[in-house]
Amino acid sequence: MQRQDVDPKKLFVIVVLATLFIFAYQAYLILFPPQGTQSQGNQTIKEEKAPQEVPQLLLGTTREKAKPTNLVSYKSENFELVFAQEGGRLVGFKDLKYNKQLITEEEKKLNLFPLEVFTGDPNIDLALNSEGYEIKVEGKKIKLSLKKENWSIEKVLEDKGNYFVLSVVGKNLPPLFVSSGLQVKEEDFYTHSGPVLKVGERVLRLEIKDIQSKELLFGDIKFAGVESRYYFKGFQGDISASAVYKVGEKDSLILVRAEKPLNLYMGAKEYSRLRTLGLSDVLDYGSLKLLVKPLFVFMYWIYEHLNSWVFSILALTLIVRLLMFPLTYKSTLAMMKLSELAPKMQQLKEKYKNDPVKFQEEMVKLYSEVGFNPASGCLPILLQIPVFFALYKVLTITADLQLAKFLWIGSLAEKDPFYILPVLMGITMIAQQFISPSPERSQNFIMYISAVIFTFLFANFPSGLVLYWTFNNIISLAQSYLIKKLTTKPKAKEGKKGKKK
Repeated sequence: MQRQDVDPKKLFVIVVLATLFIFAYQAYLILFPPQGTQSQGNQTIKEEKAPQEVPQLLLGTTREKAKPTNLVSYKSENFELVFAQEGGRLVGFKDLKYNKQLITEEEKKLNLFPLEVFTGDPNIDLALNSEGYEIKVEGKKIKLSLKKENWSIEKVLEDKGNYFVLSVVGKNLPPLFVSSGLQVKEEDFYTHSGPVLKVGERVLRLEIKDIQSKELLFGDIKFAGVESRYYFKGFQGDISASAVYKVGEKDSLILVRAEKPLNLYMGAKEYSRLRTLGLSDVLDYGSLKLLVKPLFVFMYWIYEHLNSWVFSILALTLIVRLLMFPLTYKSTLAMMKLSELAPKMQQLKEKYKNDPVKFQEEMVKLYSEVGFNPASGCLPILLQIPVFFALYKVLTITADLQLAKFLWIGSLAEKDPFYILPVLMGITMIAQQFISPSPERSQNFIMYISAVIFTFLFANFPSGLVLYWTFNNIISLAQSYLIKKLTTKPKAKEGKKGKKK
């Protein structure tokens, strides 16, 4: 049986279209993630839907009208806290490094704040969260206490620098639940916003719309709280039960049983802070965790040593390009040889213009003479796609990037406000095709169209991601130029040189 040759031109088109399809599909998964709970591991948990013992938040009662007025402030190196004597609650919490207030307008509107405590008895809970506490600041300890005739409660916060240790002790009170408050409002950029818990080795990220009013979860809960793109408000420690609430249509809140001292963390999801607490899983590594997490840790290691996310991105680009160099070298040499055959290809077109089958056969032979594979030019791009999407995830969850600047770009976590960088990236993609053109005009045209498409796709991506791809294109251009410079033999000049007078 005679072997049927593959049309190289068609193969090239298929590879390019496959690359764009994979890119578009992954972008779709990022922009429209699958609904439901994201988790890791197989740890079982017990979940009960709205049992009677789940405390009521007392919304729709007099709580919304009883606004706090007697305030006590506490300021540390990293945070600024404001406590209300009414209920002994946190009515202000500012992450000073990021200049971000974590108490939301919705919390103020509902008069529903972090550090509220609940027993399940509405009468007791109303007193616990509205009556006047005695607040004492003793060094790095803040004590909030309330004494009634039949019961008493004391909340103690101890400042540990990046977090606080919370102890809640009640006398003659049922088991106490303590509140995280509502999640911070910010542009999510297709990241999770809402309740997040770790039960055993399983991380649960619950969609707010899927919560049935309130739910109670039991198990070996390592941490529980509410998150947004860059911020987390919650507790870490030995937690036996956690209640999850849906507040309105877009907000959520978590209560945890405060049987033992717990670590309270409220602030940016900064890796250097989270890892010391064992809270690194608060970072949403996504479905590509096996690739995203080591890439994130590596880039963060470079950032901590060089104190620059721009250099961290550049270092990653250099490493990827070095790993891809053998493919780039082989592809560049093949394209150079193929360019030399352009006149022969034109002759074949004219010779077999009425016999396309024969033309394809002869063109395959011509390609085989120089060892050219039409797919070789796309292979480096295909191999970089997993790295690209892993980097996309890294740059959308890294809180530190909010403070990283690059020339005219105020934050590498956001898009270029003037779209200069995406356009520059598109120009470098076109330049790559100019320096290593294909003899086939249609193939060059496809690559030019791809560059335009990628420019529009990248326009609203985080600037750090566009910077990576631009660095990648520039280094690729330099590699192609050097390969050509070092492998091209100088042509002998014809004729004799003219004599100097």
